[in-house]
Amino acid sequence: METSDLIEKGMGLARDGRYREALGVFDEDLCFTQHPTAMSYYALCLATEEGNYDKAISLCLMAAEREFYNPEIYLNLGRIFILNGQKSVAVRAFRKGLKFDNDNRALLQEMKGLGLRRKPVIGFLPRQSSVNRFLGMLAVRLAH
Repeated sequence: METSDLIEKGMGLARDGRYREALGVFDEDLCFTQHPTAMSYYALCLATEEGNYDKAISLCLMAAEREFYNPEIYLNLGRIFILNGQKSVAVRAFRKGLKFDNDNRALLQEMKGLGLRRKPVIGFLPRQSSVNRFLGMLAVRLAH
């Protein structure tokens, strides 16, 4: 099989959540090293299947250096950070990906899945402040 076919097959398997199979495909001829997006999917497979978060993060960051404008790489990087228990860093990765494609469904879905809250209405008051809570509820009602 040609390298580009291996890359497409591996990325397709990873997108479908079949990480173990994708890992096997990527390991053939180390084909993922030629393609930054494939490298990020390989990193996601490593993190998911082997729990090798440090290597996965470094591979994904290398991919992001090569194709800094690719939101799919930031999606995979964020997913790795979530697997590693680093939610705040994952949010930053997702937001960076959204800077390059603000309509990316997968990134928006990940952000929604994290259950992010809006900033408090009055930033210098604590979120639990009765004033912030009241103004927040009022703003939501007015928006609908």
